[in-house]
Amino acid sequence: MLKTLLLILFISISSYASEILWNDSYQEAALEAKAENKPMLVFMSRAGCGSCEYMEDTVLIDNEVSDYINKNYIAVHLDIHDNDAPKSLQVSVTPVFHFLKSDGSELKESLYGGKTAPFFIKIIQLK
Repeated sequence: MLKTLLLILFISISSYASEILWNDSYQEAALEAKAENKPMLVFMSRAGCGSCEYMEDTVLIDNEVSDYINKNYIAVHLDIHDNDAPKSLQVSVTPVFHFLKSDGSELKESLYGGKTAPFFIKIIQLK
């Protein structure tokens, strides 16, 4: 019984650790980024996008990826059809990842399309 409880606890902790703390409002995330002086990672997606689903279900739940994002970015996940992001960040293709400084200016070039976890972690690393 104790082993079962410990296993359940371990699985719960492992699952929780792999979740990105997403904001669903650009404006709120921008305020948080300024307050914490952290860059923003803005993930633009849409319903029915296979590459978006791959990123969500495979890449973004990778522990190394999610831990890095949670530690180093204010993360924002927005639907391209319904969001409060500035016009300059609006896109018609998905998925797109925008990398912004805490003041909202571009940190690095936006990333388009689905990527593998090893590739994605190299791209999101701040230097």
